[in-house]
Amino acid sequence: MFRSFLGVVLLATTVICQGEKDLITNLPGLLFKTNFKSYSGYVNANANGTWRMHYMLTESRSNPDTDPLLVWFNGGPGCSSLGGLFEELGPFYVNFDGETLYENPYAWNAKANVLYLESPIGVGYSYDTTTPRYSQANDDQSAAQNLLALTNFFNVAQPKYVNRTFYLSGESYAGIYIPMLTDLIVQGINNGSFPNKNFQGSAIGNGFMDVKKLLNALALWSAYHGRVSLQNWDKIKTKCAYGADMDNFDFSQYTLTNNSIDYIGDNSECGKLIQPLISQNGDKEGFDQYNFYQECYDASLFQAPPPSGAGKRAKRSAFSGVSSIKKNLQYPTLGSFKGTSNLAKNTATLVNRFSNDNQFSYFCWNEGAVGTYLNSDKVQNALNIPQEWKNQNNTWADCRDKMYDDYILKYHDTNQFFDNIIKNLKTDFRFLIYNGDVDTVCNYLGDAKHIRNVAKNNGLTVSFNSSSSSKTTLFQTETDRVPWYYSDNKQLAGYVQSYSGKNANGANIIIDLLTVKGAGHMVPYDRAGPSVQMISNFVWAAKNAPIDYTSQANFNPNIQLSDMIDTGSSSTTSFLFVVSAVLLNLIL
Repeated sequence: MFRSFLGVVLLATTVICQGEKDLITNLPGLLFKTNFKSYSGYVNANANGTWRMHYMLTESRSNPDTDPLLVWFNGGPGCSSLGGLFEELGPFYVNFDGETLYENPYAWNAKANVLYLESPIGVGYSYDTTTPRYSQANDDQSAAQNLLALTNFFNVAQPKYVNRTFYLSGESYAGIYIPMLTDLIVQGINNGSFPNKNFQGSAIGNGFMDVKKLLNALALWSAYHGRVSLQNWDKIKTKCAYGADMDNFDFSQYTLTNNSIDYIGDNSECGKLIQPLISQNGDKEGFDQYNFYQECYDASLFQAPPPSGAGKRAKRSAFSGVSSIKKNLQYPTLGSFKGTSNLAKNTATLVNRFSNDNQFSYFCWNEGAVGTYLNSDKVQNALNIPQEWKNQNNTWADCRDKMYDDYILKYHDTNQFFDNIIKNLKTDFRFLIYNGDVDTVCNYLGDAKHIRNVAKNNGLTVSFNSSSSSKTTLFQTETDRVPWYYSDNKQLAGYVQSYSGKNANGANIIIDLLTVKGAGHMVPYDRAGPSVQMISNFVWAAKNAPIDYTSQANFNPNIQLSDMIDTGSSSTTSFLFVVSAVLLNLIL
């Protein structure tokens, strides 16, 4: 009897220790006090353990022991999910110096535990133990890696989550990762091979889900955003489309591609007319392809990007100049402040002169700062990154070009995966397909057309999600999408439309199709407040019930910043505190 009891105790201790061994005990450069735990570690992504996938977990600020788990994937392919953590939806933003972390008050761990998986193997800190700088990947391989990594997360790395409600989420090329992984998890739940049965939904932001629909919709989006003259648009209508319906015209017939991801106009007259409509070479044309209205004013702060290949999407430029910002800002040191009411002797110094966004142009320079931080040896030690990874002469990169170049896209659309999921589900399930409406990389119109096709193929009907009222009702009727709002001031946040129905197993399926006004590709950064209200309402929705995305029941927009950590009185720390915390206070 005693021996049996002792065995139970030892087993419980082993499980607890296994989960806590990845705890981050001292995150370098942290400027604010946290009320949540963070973890960093590895899970096996193949049977023999040679593929090691890195994860980070930021637990909920609310009730981590009961709040749901939200799994996040960045896309690329070849981009690290730590980019999502440190540049978009995570609680930590990296300062100018690449050494300190300030608070993102709009982090998605407000009421959810957020897991970031660096996928596929070869991205970020994930690596192959037998092949240094591994870069081979394709859609099927990535899906298999993700399935096994998530299985081992629940079984080995953090078994306390094995019975927790969980959701998948991600952006961009995760529009392929997530439907494929969702399909595999549903199969695994049905046959008993997947450990967590409490899978309730998947959210895809600005998803790369249907290549042709995105390409054709981008031509339309561009035509009505001033990227072509009316005369040339008329030529395209008459000489290229021959008077066909432009909403359904296939512009791709006049394009070329080397990788089935990036397209350019061919050498025909129509190809040359169409090229300005589908070009995403924003560095050459003077716009950011991830957000058509985003501007980075001070060119002296950035390094010129390398020339992009034929149609290849180039990431935005990396931050390079810290000293010029210090000089231009003319901020007093922290010691000259008395409280926070008198922010500066010259109020004009508080004007954002580098960008038109509200977060001190973080979008414009964050990649360089994050890269500096995550390539620091002391940071890597704190994140439990093994010497084996370092010995391969690996470098953490936001997006790894070699992985992008070597990646093989197999599925030009994700219809078959949505069809499989909807057919095989045995419990209620929901999708959230959200888009920033000024993204040219994966535009809202192409994704909307794709989802309309998925709904039609699976007998889902248009339903009216009344997010404009506090009481949400669902009407099975043909009606237009409706607005949803953010904060007490009822600021328009975008529009939402839903498709719903039952499958042959009796499971209720809902697909919410939502736009985020004024956001680009990186919705959690561009519209931080609306994004966390959106995702919190999604993961806390009642089963088989329409979501009121306007509701503040799951997110309070009246945010209070965390207390600061006393790091001393150095001028650098003082400057960084002013730039970070004070400006954030201004916008809250």
